[in-house]
Amino acid sequence: MTADTAGTVFPAETVLSDGSVYRVVPVEAGVRAIRAWAEHPWPMSPAQALALRDRLGWTSSPTDEEMLTTDHDLEEKDAWFLTAEADRGTRTVSSFNMSLTSRIPKDMMDEAVPITGRAFDAYVEALTAIYGQGKRSKRKQHTTVTWALSSDASVDISTVGWLISIDVDSPELNEAARGEAQYFAEIADENDVPYPPDGADSGR
Repeated sequence: MTADTAGTVFPAETVLSDGSVYRVVPVEAGVRAIRAWAEHPWPMSPAQALALRDRLGWTSSPTDEEMLTTDHDLEEKDAWFLTAEADRGTRTVSSFNMSLTSRIPKDMMDEAVPITGRAFDAYVEALTAIYGQGKRSKRKQHTTVTWALSSDASVDISTVGWLISIDVDSPELNEAARGEAQYFAEIADENDVPYPPDGADSGR
């Protein structure tokens, strides 16, 4: 599937039975934004993130410049980035998140879910064509596919109910997550050391 044919798989705009409109970002537009953030040189400073915002034609909230409104015609504040402290008191972008679906009344979820499923599959296919096979995980109704990029940044696409969202994590955040996972794995291994049977000499 290509971005050009994805529109035949799912509609970008659907009027639901209560009159509300369910919107899904077309694959071509969504993938273009995903790649702009994921493939930006890392580390990314807040100033570089705001420059990228401007190049994409997006705007920031008046009260929080990290909270973004895209040109995807979903609603206000449908994307954002987070920063973390780096060396010498500076800050760098640690992650970027973007919605690919609009909000709808909860009682309309059953109508939207089939569209969401087709859209999610179309996005996964398009991103797989770019980044190769991703790692799929499923927890109850929450499905995620993750791609690890050569830069050590990562791209996650997740869906639950009528929602689809994108998360781009920086190499620094992924490195910190691996270190934390290794630490807890070592703690677990230590706790798995068997105790001597009752009455045996423990050596202490």
